[in-house]
Amino acid sequence: MNKYIILPLAALCLVAGSCAQSASESTGETAQKYLSLWMDKNHPGVAQDASGIYILEDEPGTGDEYDSESAYILAGVTIRSLSGTITSTTEEALAKQLGTYRQGNHYGAKYQAVGKGTSYAGVDAMLDGMRIGGKRTALIPSWMLTTSRYDSQKEYINACTSSTHLIYTISLEGQTYDIDKTEMEILAAYVKEHFGADEEPDSYVDGEEPAGNFYFISDITGFDEQDALESDAKVKINYTGRLLNGQVFDTTLEKVAKDAGIFDVGKTYEPVSVTMAEDYSNISMSGSSSLINGFKAGLSLMQWKGQKATALFTSALGYASNGSGNTIPAFSPLIFELEILED
Repeated sequence: MNKYIILPLAALCLVAGSCAQSASESTGETAQKYLSLWMDKNHPGVAQDASGIYILEDEPGTGDEYDSESAYILAGVTIRSLSGTITSTTEEALAKQLGTYRQGNHYGAKYQAVGKGTSYAGVDAMLDGMRIGGKRTALIPSWMLTTSRYDSQKEYINACTSSTHLIYTISLEGQTYDIDKTEMEILAAYVKEHFGADEEPDSYVDGEEPAGNFYFISDITGFDEQDALESDAKVKINYTGRLLNGQVFDTTLEKVAKDAGIFDVGKTYEPVSVTMAEDYSNISMSGSSSLINGFKAGLSLMQWKGQKATALFTSALGYASNGSGNTIPAFSPLIFELEILED
């Protein structure tokens, strides 16, 4: 945490979090005054760039330059308050130092959408001029922490409703114009490496050509047509869900949960009931059909008791741009290991 000696008037402002606001002074103007004093004392000589942010550190990358037409970036991000408190980080080592590390959480770079209406104006300003492999730390003023876009700093300041300024560190590892295509390429490479080059995408809807975002891999040795499940069969299954890096985020198996560091004493680890259906979208588990489509699609291709299979699919059939908590990042392809029990 930064320690500094400040003149009495400035000290009063910094302790309070903002200087006294006159009747005619807007929130943005007050925030601007405070930030000017803070920068003078903590980063003298660092000027605000034309976009409105303050670049504090910059490690240039050697890859392609960031293209503002890219709709998505692959990046690691750490966010700090002006006092130095880390409020968010994707860095595993840093999380361990802070004591916030959880084995079941995802750490490392992840894809995220950027641009108007999606990311902060200050974040887009940070990315401008960066190259893949680069790392940049910048102070983003409160008025730039908005997904709106304006033509001038004055307009940003006039629209400002917060006095909270943040320091971002961004490590840029990739960018893409088409996240669906990128995910399919990542998934295809994973399948080729782990299951062989002969595996092709599958379709889970009769009569439809594979879209390239779903794979179903099962050993059919020993399958007898007379043992095929009825379309509305009720079965018990075990499953384990993983990210492509192998990290487990959900399972019915206690040992797997313990080994993965996600064991929950409040959860019962046992097979769950599934009701099959002719239309994959109607498959339900423990009475609920609110399941991600890729999981239901995998179950729909299971044909007999005792069968084990692996379903792999992109986030379009999973958690898409939302992800799920701290365990499944946005735009994450998923793997589900499935087993229909004999009884």
